[in-house]
Amino acid sequence: MMRAIALALLLAAPLRAQTAPPVTAPAAPPAFPPNAEADRYAPLDPVPGCGERALPAASAPRLPDAAFAAMRAYHDSQKGLGLLVMVDGKVERELYAPGMGAATRTATASMHKSVLALLTGIAIQRRLMPGEDQPLSAFLPVAGDKGAVPLRAFLTMSSGMRNYRFAEPESRRIALGPGISDVALAAPMEKPFDSEFKYNNANSQILGEALSAAVAKRGMTYAQALSTMLWCPLGNAPATLWVEAPGKPRFYAGLNANLRDWARIGEMIRQQGKVGRRQVVPAAWLAKMTAPSKASANYGYQMWRGSPYVAVRRYSPESPTTVAQSAPYRADDVLYFDGFGGQRVYIVPSAKLVIARTGETSMSWDDAVLVNLALDGLKR
Repeated sequence: MMRAIALALLLAAPLRAQTAPPVTAPAAPPAFPPNAEADRYAPLDPVPGCGERALPAASAPRLPDAAFAAMRAYHDSQKGLGLLVMVDGKVERELYAPGMGAATRTATASMHKSVLALLTGIAIQRRLMPGEDQPLSAFLPVAGDKGAVPLRAFLTMSSGMRNYRFAEPESRRIALGPGISDVALAAPMEKPFDSEFKYNNANSQILGEALSAAVAKRGMTYAQALSTMLWCPLGNAPATLWVEAPGKPRFYAGLNANLRDWARIGEMIRQQGKVGRRQVVPAAWLAKMTAPSKASANYGYQMWRGSPYVAVRRYSPESPTTVAQSAPYRADDVLYFDGFGGQRVYIVPSAKLVIARTGETSMSWDDAVLVNLALDGLKR
C-alpha cells in the first residue's frame, strides 16, 4: 500500500462520512521511506545513548521451538522486520529480516506515545512539572475551557478536543506541519473531559509540549531529557526523533530505535519501573499508566490494556481504522504499546513475558496471535 495512505491511517484520522458535503481534500502526503529505513526520515534529532546494556540470553529457552516457529510464521506473514521474545528477563528468541540486525533502527509510529507517558511520570516524580491532575494552564499558557482540562485527560485520550477528520486541512498539518503543536493547541473543545475516549494525536502533542516546557526550564530539550532521564538509565542505544524542525518533535510518533531498546523498555515495565536495582520510573506512576481510565477500560496513560476483550478495536467513534483481536488473551494482564500497522511491545507480567515486534505496515494485524502463541507455548 502506498506510504501516503499508510501515514494517514497511522495518524488514525477519521474519514468524512459519504453523506457529508463535498470538501477539497488536502494534497496527498509525500512518500516516506519504509519502516526499515528510519534513518532516511528527515529532519532527525539525536537521542544519545550512554553505552548499550547487554540483554542476557536464556541458557535453556522455555519457549518451545514449535511455538516460536508458529510465531515466526505469523510475524513473517505480516511483513515482519524484527521479533524478540524475553521470558523472566532473558532473551529466548530473536530474529531479523535479511539486511537487518540488532543495531537497526526502525520507524515505530505511535509507540512513542507510551515512552512519552513514561518520561512524563519521571518528570513529575522529580518535580520538574506539577502532577497530572493539575489543569493544562499550569503547564502551558492556554486559556479558556482547554486550559481547565487536567493533564491526565490528555494522557488518557479523553480531553474532549476535536479529532480532525482526514479530509480537513488541520489533520494534514498535525501529521506533516507546518505548526503541528499550534494546530493541536488550537483544536476546539467539543465535549467535557473524561466523557469519551478518542485516540487523537493532538492529545499526545499537547502532552509533549507540556513536558518540553517543563524540562526547558532546566535547560534541556525534549531529546536531551529523554536521553538523560530514560534512555541512558535503560542502557539503550542511540535513537532518533523524526521532528518537524530541530527541537520540535512529533510527540505522538517518530521515535526510531532498535528492537532491543524496545525490549528493554518492556522489561523495565514488567519489573515495575526498575532496571536492576535502580528505580527508573516510579512504580506508582506505572500503576496509573496501566490502570483503566475513566473513558476506556482498554486504555491507561498512553498505553493499551488487553482486558476486557474487544474483538475489533476502534481508535475513535468516527475513525474507520480498526485492529482485530481474533481471541481473548490467555492472560488478563496483557499490556502493550501500539504502533500503526503491527509495531508492538507486549508485556505480560504474570507470564514474565515481553515481546517486541516491528514490521512494515500491515493492515491485517491480529493482536491475539503472537501473545497467545507464546503463552500457550510457555504453559506446555
